[in-house]
Amino acid sequence: MLAEHSLSAGASHLYKGEMHVLLSGASGFLGSSCVDLLKRFPEIELSVVRASRVDCVLPLGSRELVLAEPADYDALRRLVGTRPPTHIIHVAAVSSTAACERDPQLAYRGNVAFTDSLVRLAAECGAHIVSTSTDLVFDGATPPHDGFSEDAQPAPVSVYSRSKRAAEQITLGNSLGCVVRCSLLYGHSLSASRGVLGWIEDALHAREELFLFEDEFRTPIHVADAARALLELSQRQETGVWHCGGPDRMSRLQFGLTVAESLGYDPSVIRSARRADMPSLPARPADVSLDSNKLWGLLGYPPKAVAAALSSE
Repeated sequence: MLAEHSLSAGASHLYKGEMHVLLSGASGFLGSSCVDLLKRFPEIELSVVRASRVDCVLPLGSRELVLAEPADYDALRRLVGTRPPTHIIHVAAVSSTAACERDPQLAYRGNVAFTDSLVRLAAECGAHIVSTSTDLVFDGATPPHDGFSEDAQPAPVSVYSRSKRAAEQITLGNSLGCVVRCSLLYGHSLSASRGVLGWIEDALHAREELFLFEDEFRTPIHVADAARALLELSQRQETGVWHCGGPDRMSRLQFGLTVAESLGYDPSVIRSARRADMPSLPARPADVSLDSNKLWGLLGYPPKAVAAALSSE
């Protein structure tokens, strides 16, 4: 429905200023890509909510809502005031699995309590809410041949993934709630958070030895494709669970080699490793590749393959 620089005729009501998006996590990796996309549509009103001032350039006329405590719903409601959102896109998260393991309360506040506040706001305002989740809600031990579909039963194994699963259930408790499970996000970042591509490029540029797992699989999705999918689902007011992964099922090793080849780096510094060689707590899921045919069938266009996406940046 979203053309490259215009909204579809089927959503012509949006031209009348009737879409007011409240976005969380605007300065993060995915959130900054959402902001960049929304800049193309001045007819969409934008407010962003976060715990401190946003360190990214926002579209003219947008506003910042600074919420000191994610669980403080009353403060959030006061900040929204007389300009309630019609759509909420919630991408903020405590996404470091290590940080969540060290501090489960941090994971709860950032991933569960904040989601609860935004879902309550959506219910009060009659707003549609899209809340992002993760492929890591699956344990990856016995993956289906074509990847996990939306009907697959989650089995989170870490504090982070359990907190995201709890947030999913809160979102789905709202009749206007939509959960989007994103796979490994990559791309050149518009924020200080650089994602997986950033640290791989740093190592390749410095010609430092880089160990990548040959037995850990994801379906990487370019961050711009994920941002566009979120806005499309929000605009359409879809409900339920949606998987947002790319067309390539790749090991970490395959991903790193593709990055090197696509961006012109010497791949000889990349070394193959196995998960058993570098155990972690909690254990890293072996294969959480996603079947995302439902999403891309609805939107009517395919996401870019890794090599094509990197070559076109």
